[in-house]
Amino acid sequence: MNGGKQMKDTDWTFGLCRGRERLRDKNGIKSHPTQKPLKLIQQIFLTSTKKRDLVLDPFMGSGTTAVVANALGRNWIGIEKDKKYVKVANKRLQK
Repeated sequence: MNGGKQMKDTDWTFGLCRGRERLRDKNGIKSHPTQKPLKLIQQIFLTSTKKRDLVLDPFMGSGTTAVVANALGRNWIGIEKDKKYVKVANKRLQK
């Protein structure tokens, strides 16, 4: 992934969730205030999990962890107490 070289702290710099990646409601309001960038979660998974591993997200929010887990062949369990965010995550995962 990094040409066989050790990754440095500078390799872990990610911008805020913006543009098409940022989920918004029909009024243009952010669907979740702390949505994480897909690339951040992808990097974490690639360095700490293998295909078919099980990932637990106890604060699922907008579902970024589940989206990345599906894309990388990881299984996942998500927990979210706020019904608003459950709807956001479910809608996102259906796409």
